[in-house]
Amino acid sequence: MPTDYAATRHCVIIPFFQRLGPLRRCLDELISHKLPATEVLLINDGTSASLVEAHLQDLLIFPFLHVLHHTENQGVAAARNTAIQWCREHNIEIVLMIDSDCVPGEDFIDQHLKLHHDYKEAACFGGGIVGAGKSFWAKLDNVMSWVHSLPYGSIREVHHPYHLPTTNFSVKMAVLPKEGPVFDSRLLTGEDALLIRSFRRQGKAVMFSPVPKILHFDREKMADVFKHHYVWGYHQYFIQLSGDLPPRSFNPWFRTLFVAVFVPLLVPFALAGAVLNLFPWIRYKPKYLVLFPLVFVVWVGKGIAVVEAAVRPRACLRMPKEVFNQ
Repeated sequence: MPTDYAATRHCVIIPFFQRLGPLRRCLDELISHKLPATEVLLINDGTSASLVEAHLQDLLIFPFLHVLHHTENQGVAAARNTAIQWCREHNIEIVLMIDSDCVPGEDFIDQHLKLHHDYKEAACFGGGIVGAGKSFWAKLDNVMSWVHSLPYGSIREVHHPYHLPTTNFSVKMAVLPKEGPVFDSRLLTGEDALLIRSFRRQGKAVMFSPVPKILHFDREKMADVFKHHYVWGYHQYFIQLSGDLPPRSFNPWFRTLFVAVFVPLLVPFALAGAVLNLFPWIRYKPKYLVLFPLVFVVWVGKGIAVVEAAVRPRACLRMPKEVFNQ
């Protein structure tokens, strides 16, 4: 018999672009453990609609499964904004988020709803993320990517400098703006970090629980891992170091001064990043300390990306130049 919290109006949102095989894998597992009140919303961010319909034809008959289409790829932030607007219009109370390259555990929906029921003061909850990959580079990607979501420990509040990725995430609609975008769609990465920072500024509790867990299929090739984390360096400039994407981050004088100060500090920046990255891991898996040299190298790459973002900020964002000139 469903519990009281299971009747909460909730929706699982899954943005996707191409990658229909992983999406189907995610959906099959999600649907097999859905609750009676569960709505599932897919946001097709630029894949051919006819291809999506052909691939998911047998699932689209379900009344709880909905698909919204972007005719062009706009990025994951824009896709989630589209989903949030749909949730507003349908009086959803709790939004659950998962990426298409993940597989949710059987308690993914139930546990997120229970957490919000038990911790009414929490604005949002992140869950544990387990990297699924066979190669050494997938292991490195796991260590670099999911330091904020280690599937260990107890339920706790997450404090700066750590945040929660929206890969395994739930949020009360009541804490989000009543209209307009929630995620900044100019960002290539880090839109979730910006949201978490906004919650903290408002004094809202950002919480983590190791359960529910999901599997995330990490990158298996060295080039893919280094490219991904290099791009993640862009939002280090825009959010962490400039202060939440302020107008000054585009000002030539600020950028010149920033580069002059940051370049000599690039190595200390990378050292600090590597330490903060590995410290939570080695509490549970001390053997990961051997990865420190590689983690440091990746953080040096992130530092170089910070410099690139300061030198040519518009090229490191998604939106076209004219947006910033209005």
